[in-house]
Amino acid sequence: MNAAMTDERKRKWKKAGVSALIGAAVGAGSVSLALWAAGGGLLAAMGPSRIALGGIGILFVLISAMIGFGLAAPRAGAQVLNVGDAEELVEDRPKLLSSALYMGWIGVTLLLLALARTPDFAAGIVAPGVALAALAVLIAVSLLSWYWMRSYDEFDRQLGLEGASWAFLIACAVLLPWAAFDALGWNAPLASLDVIAVLAVALIAGSFVAVAKRGMMVR
Repeated sequence: MNAAMTDERKRKWKKAGVSALIGAAVGAGSVSLALWAAGGGLLAAMGPSRIALGGIGILFVLISAMIGFGLAAPRAGAQVLNVGDAEELVEDRPKLLSSALYMGWIGVTLLLLALARTPDFAAGIVAPGVALAALAVLIAVSLLSWYWMRSYDEFDRQLGLEGASWAFLIACAVLLPWAAFDALGWNAPLASLDVIAVLAVALIAGSFVAVAKRGMMVR
């Protein structure tokens, strides 16, 4: 029995490792392609904060695309996503679809904000009104998400709350000292887009922490 449990554990870790490598490869390739498409002139005008925000936006879009791939092809998706089997993808299709759409819209909004034209970024290729409209939709959907969470079972709702709590703690751990250093003049300027980027990353990190603490990172 111990040997069987060990083999099963190895299989799960191997699956997690392969999934991580595929995700890293797709992510690196997508970011590289986006940077190449943007061109040196636009990247130079964007600056570090906008580039970071755009990269995070691409990450959200990729996560959405991977979930969508799993829903479209459950058997193949079960091999790369953190699920037990293809049946789980089919059973949880409504919840996963809403999550994929939400993550995708977060990514689109971040990309639009990163590329929005402003007084100090005249090279921006997105009208400010478009970026604000996307942000307004995101905020509205985020508020309404409390209603569709009623369709989730108690475990999923609790997991979501734990992820949100960890996201808040992670964001505070980064933003509070960063803002203090900036206020004290310690050569750590904090831009408004940096705040948005940290909040977005904290959302993903918080979800990972909540899942890991539940022992669900390897399935």
